[in-house]
Amino acid sequence: MASVSRYIVERGPDQIRTAFRGIVDLCESKGIAKVTLVVPQKRSWDATIVAQFLGPAVAKALLKGQPVTITKGAMMRLESAQTFRGHTSHGLFVGAHISVKDMNKLDDSWDAQAIVYLPWNDMEGQEWRATWNPETFGPIVKNPPVSSFSAPVEDALSQLTQSINLGTGLGHPSDKRHAERVIDKLRADGYSFEPAEVRRWARRNGWSSNAAADLESIARKRR
Repeated sequence: MASVSRYIVERGPDQIRTAFRGIVDLCESKGIAKVTLVVPQKRSWDATIVAQFLGPAVAKALLKGQPVTITKGAMMRLESAQTFRGHTSHGLFVGAHISVKDMNKLDDSWDAQAIVYLPWNDMEGQEWRATWNPETFGPIVKNPPVSSFSAPVEDALSQLTQSINLGTGLGHPSDKRHAERVIDKLRADGYSFEPAEVRRWARRNGWSSNAAADLESIARKRR
């Protein structure tokens, strides 16, 4: 999942225009033929700034479930965060003003060619940037926090990642106990780390959103 190219367009007056300029460039440079635009909900979506930018004819077609051409050889369709299913999709995924929680669905998709996020607010944008360190279309509002992991902490988490079944995450009791032992040993050896950064590291290194959240919970509880 971390190998997927990711891009962010920070909140601002030209966010939508900048985003779609970048989307067109991505489709043309990477040969992407399918774009899935994921929005919070379809109801009243035609009144949003994204729909207004695309124009009434395009917005109406998308709401009817019809794909629209955004550049030569590339078609875009519309999904809500509730109906999006990554395992049935392929191509470029664009999360437009959806929450970081809903972006997890896009980030968990194993067949994305690229992912673009248009955050609604700076806080969610900073969280996503801190997790994925994406490229930026347009100006950078604020640099994300830098990971403070020491080499032993990263080595321990890497070994944990290699020893558990990432397909089930920490769902198996033995994997969960193993994770607890790793965190406990790091704490006992005097290493400090933020639980949220543990989750971000896990996401960048192949853990699903649910599994990474479970690992964060263990790190938070076993302080």
